[in-house]
Amino acid sequence: MRRLGPGGETPRVGEHAVVLGASIGGLLAARVLADFYDRVSVVDRDLLPESPANRRGVPQGHHVHNLLGRGSQILGELFPGILDELVAAGVPVHDYQMFRDGP
Repeated sequence: MRRLGPGGETPRVGEHAVVLGASIGGLLAARVLADFYDRVSVVDRDLLPESPANRRGVPQGHHVHNLLGRGSQILGELFPGILDELVAAGVPVHDYQMFRDGP
């Protein structure tokens, strides 16, 4: 949740933030920090590929991953339109409530 200053603007904390690691956690941290810093740099030991690919520094990258409801909601708030883009790119969507509550 963004905290606004007296004039409705997002208060700046500083000029430059540095995030170590370009994992999903690091990239999300960089996105949030971008609201509070003039510039955000993400440093990773791997060269980041232009398209989706497994990286040496992310050994779990080839595993199946799921995004549950609250995670989807937060991603949608931080990156408007990303969920539609993921679906358009062929990412499968599942109703996990059905698995919890039954059909």
